Amino acid sequence: MTTHPNDQGAGVLKPSMMFLSLTALLSPAHSGPEPFNLMITDAPYRAPAGTVDLEIPDDEEHAFLEGIIEDIFPRGHKGFFTEEKAIEILRYTSSALELKNNGGSATKILREGYAICGGLSQVFRILCRKVGIPSRYVGAFYLRPLMGSHAISEVYYGGRWHLLDPTFGLFFYSKDRYDKKGRIASFHDLTIDHHSWHAFKVVDKPWSGTYNDQTRSYGIMPAEPDYLAEVYNSSITELYRKYVETTFPVAYGSNDRVSFPVDADVREGGDFCVGELDGESRDIVMQALNGSTYVGSHYVGGSFPPGFHTWSIKAAAGTRLSLSYFAVGEGSPKLTMQPLKGVRSNGTDYTEMGTIFGLLVIDDEAIVSIHCPTGTFIVDAMKLEKASE
Repeated sequence: MTTHPNDQGAGVLKPSMMFLSLTALLSPAHSGPEPFNLMITDAPYRAPAGTVDLEIPDDEEHAFLEGIIEDIFPRGHKGFFTEEKAIEILRYTSSALELKNNGGSATKILREGYAICGGLSQVFRILCRKVGIPSRYVGAFYLRPLMGSHAISEVYYGGRWHLLDPTFGLFFYSKDRYDKKGRIASFHDLTIDHHSWHAFKVVDKPWSGTYNDQTRSYGIMPAEPDYLAEVYNSSITELYRKYVETTFPVAYGSNDRVSFPVDADVREGGDFCVGELDGESRDIVMQALNGSTYVGSHYVGGSFPPGFHTWSIKAAAGTRLSLSYFAVGEGSPKLTMQPLKGVRSNGTDYTEMGTIFGLLVIDDEAIVSIHCPTGTFIVDAMKLEKASE
C-alpha cells in the first residue's frame, strides 16, 4: 500500500471536552432526574478526539463485533491506513443493513439487520472504535423538507475530523479524483463551503441488506448526478449540498449543547402554541420535523444532544406575556429562563404540570432562553399568551 498523506494515526489527544455515544432526534430522551455536566466551547467542531471517542458501551457484545470486523477484513486490518479502514467499515454499514427504523446497541441492530440514520451511524461508530479509530456523532437538525434531522458520523485522524455518512455510503473529497492525496471533508467544512468538495460513494446502492465479495470489491466512485434520485426525487448529493447551507443547530458530539430556536409572533393577538396537551411529545417531534417554522424540540436539558430553547418573540413593547411549559408525566425537573434581549422576567411559577414564566416585553423583539439545569424536561406542549391582568 502507498503511504497516505493524511494518515498520522488516530492521534487521540486529551479531550478539551467530553463526548458520549448518541442517537438521533427521534430516540427517547433521558427520563431520569440525574444531573449532567457540560463544557461549552465556541468551536466544538474542531475539538480533538478524546478517550470517550474510543469507548464501547457495556451493552455491546465484543465477540460478535469482532466477527463483523473479521468479515470486513478477512486478512486482518493491521496493514490498512486509518482512512482505508474507515472507508471499508463505511462500505459494510451502508450495504449490510436495510433502511428501516430501529434502535438500541450496535450489536442489536447488526443482529436484526436494519436501521435508519441514527442506528446506521451508531453501528459505524462502534465498528470504527473496534479497530482503534476515534469516532463521534454529528446531529444536523431542521433539514426540511427532506428530513427533520440527520445523524451522521465523523472519524478522527491526521489531526482532523472527517465525515463519512453510512446512511448513503458517501463522503466528500477535496479533489475530483480519489487519489489518497487529498482530504475528506468534515461536516463543518461542508457547512462553510460545500462547493469545493466532490461527492464519492463506496457502494452501488445502499441498504441492500447484503455484504459479499462483490460489495467488498466495489471500490470508490464519484457519486452520479442522479445518485438515489429514484428515492428522493432528486440527487442525494444535491440535497446534501442544499441542506448543509441552512441546517441549524448542529451538534458535534453527544455532549455538545445546542440551541433549538422557537420563533413566535403575537403582535396581532392570539396565542402561540406548540404541541397539544395530550400526555406525550410525539406531536412536538413531528411539528419540529415537518413544520415551516422553528418550534424548539420535544425536550429541554440532558439528552442526545443536550439542548435548550431560544425564543425569539415579536410583540409590542409593554406587553405582558405568559410562557408555559407543560411536562409529560409528573415530577418533571424545574426549568429556568434567561432574558437575552428586550424583555424582563415577571416571575416564575412551578406547578404539577410544569413551569410558567412571566415576561414583560420592553422592545419589539424579545429573546429568552429556557434551560433545564438538572435532568431532562420532556415537553408535552408549550404556550405563549398574553398574561392575565
